[in-house]
Amino acid sequence: MDEPDLQTLLREGIAAAKAAQAEAALVDKSQSSRIHRIGAAKTSQRERARQLLLRVTELDETNITAWLWLSTVLDSLAEKQVCLENVLTLDPDNKAARAGLARLDQLARSAPSQAEPSKIVPPPPREEKRTVSKAAKASGISCPFCRQTISAVATTCSHCRLPLVVNCPACGAEVDVEKSTCTRCGRTMGDYRHKLKYFVELATASQEQQRYGEALKAWQAVEAIKPNYPDLHLHLAQAQIGLGREDRATLSLQRALKENPNSTEVHYVLGEMLRQRGEIEDAYARYLKATQLDPRHGRAWLRLGQLYEQARRGKEALQAYQRAAKVLETGSVESRQVRQQLQALQPALPEAMMTGWSELIRQMSGPVLVCLLAVLLDSGLRPWWFGWSGWLSLLLAFLGAFLWVSADSLPRNPLICQLVGHEGLETTDLRWLIAFSGLFCWILAFTLIIMPIGQSFPEPPNL
Repeated sequence: MDEPDLQTLLREGIAAAKAAQAEAALVDKSQSSRIHRIGAAKTSQRERARQLLLRVTELDETNITAWLWLSTVLDSLAEKQVCLENVLTLDPDNKAARAGLARLDQLARSAPSQAEPSKIVPPPPREEKRTVSKAAKASGISCPFCRQTISAVATTCSHCRLPLVVNCPACGAEVDVEKSTCTRCGRTMGDYRHKLKYFVELATASQEQQRYGEALKAWQAVEAIKPNYPDLHLHLAQAQIGLGREDRATLSLQRALKENPNSTEVHYVLGEMLRQRGEIEDAYARYLKATQLDPRHGRAWLRLGQLYEQARRGKEALQAYQRAAKVLETGSVESRQVRQQLQALQPALPEAMMTGWSELIRQMSGPVLVCLLAVLLDSGLRPWWFGWSGWLSLLLAFLGAFLWVSADSLPRNPLICQLVGHEGLETTDLRWLIAFSGLFCWILAFTLIIMPIGQSFPEPPNL
């Protein structure tokens, strides 16, 4: 969740807490019985304030204001104490927290201690965990993951730190982890008993829907279950970048690079973040590293093409886009973007021309005519003087021109389609090898012409 939403929750929570205090004060003045005072303490405003402020502390554990106000709407003295101690941990000189703890100490001395479990009490050591009774399980106050006793209104287990309420990736509605489907849209949520798989699928689906707050929460649950999950810090960084938390994302990416320096995706994501910051040179280095580690990383080639184009390096941009077009999935957003950039840099010929004889003959005629003219000049403009090497050079020139044109500009010309099929050479990865073979044939033909082999011209007559 982004910052404005967090501040809105905090403001609404404080307003509800103040309203609850005002209602409680009115009841205290008009009613003297303890029953009425208890009823006033459990008003809807108090419950609303509790839920809102709990939500704020879950999103931002360092929010001192939220912890202070939360301590005023909780019923348990133990929960109030934890809130105030959290404030002192963040701000040891906080006078309001110290005064609140002093009041709680007085209340604790004058009344029996409350044994009510707290949803915000830190998890006890392993040896102190106790088996939950059947009655506790039946009452619905045990964690479905670790089976420890929790508060009836908890949204996160205070023992295993796993969320008890998640958000549907499709509609964003809050869903209890024990429910197999979303109550709002009916989406299947998975089986919470497969803890790791459940939260990984939830995080992935949320990230695909660009619900980065929910994705981050789910990846943090994965971290609690399996801290060494593959590419965990990369996933955390992607969610943090989506939320605009670039400082935390940088730390996550640094940890990911430390664990796997040759991770292509880590270099790419780091390049994305640097590009958004405007650090173009550093971003370029990361994209280049990604393509060196994985030459089939289409998105990195796309970004390189864009950076080359911004730097007015048209030839490099064209080559990068061509590499991206070969490996990106056909029909994807990135693939369509690459096609548009290629058309802008190198407008494609009409389909009829790319598959017609006229364009093939036109493009081949230049190299072939050069060799033909050289052979004519070498034979004194007398075609009947052509030797076997002259005819061989013309054949090689024709073959070389055909291979070069087919691999470079007309991969679906009619002759090549008849030889290899309808797709021609458009989808093959050997186009550069075919083009090189064509160039070699043409150079060999020209060599035969300028260095005649096996030719014998008639002697000129004696005058």
